[in-house]
Amino acid sequence: VAPPFGRAPGPSDARRTQRGAFQDGARAEGGGRELVRPRTSAKEPPAAPPLVARTLSSHQVAGPVWNLGRLNHVAIAVPDLEKAKAFYENVLGAQVSEAVPLPEHGVSVVFVNLGNTKMELLHPLGNESPIAGFLQKNKAGGMHHICIEVDDIKAAVMDLKEKKIRSLSEEAKIGAHGKPVIFLHPKDCGGVLVELEQA
Repeated sequence: VAPPFGRAPGPSDARRTQRGAFQDGARAEGGGRELVRPRTSAKEPPAAPPLVARTLSSHQVAGPVWNLGRLNHVAIAVPDLEKAKAFYENVLGAQVSEAVPLPEHGVSVVFVNLGNTKMELLHPLGNESPIAGFLQKNKAGGMHHICIEVDDIKAAVMDLKEKKIRSLSEEAKIGAHGKPVIFLHPKDCGGVLVELEQA
């Protein structure tokens, strides 16, 4: 075949001839369709994920700063303190204290030691004792309240006020064990009078 424009064939013509032969062979393998070889390029690094700014709101509310502890005691109102004391001491064999008057709370108390917790036997002391009103409604006596320890009673009082839990006093008072205590309203505690005591 004569070269175009009467030019003698050179090395570039040989390369074009080889390339044409390769493309013809590729069409034959593909049933007449030209096989397209994917282009290869340098692998690009994946795009970095967008940065998300994490900021704390100045109005973010902190969690509770106090914790419940163990059950300190269960308090039982009794119409006859000496009779109740004799039952737990002589019949059940418990370790029982002498009666302790607490005029600021309007009660006399006997402590019954149960090992893992205590019971308090409460009897009215004075004319304005809250236990007297309880016994008028419950002649035979009965459970008056439960007492649970807290690790920070001041923080507990503030937190519960914010949560709209009513208490029977504005601030904690010194209780029978010489530690600050506060009573929560039974209507806000499932019908149970709950006493919190500083551990």
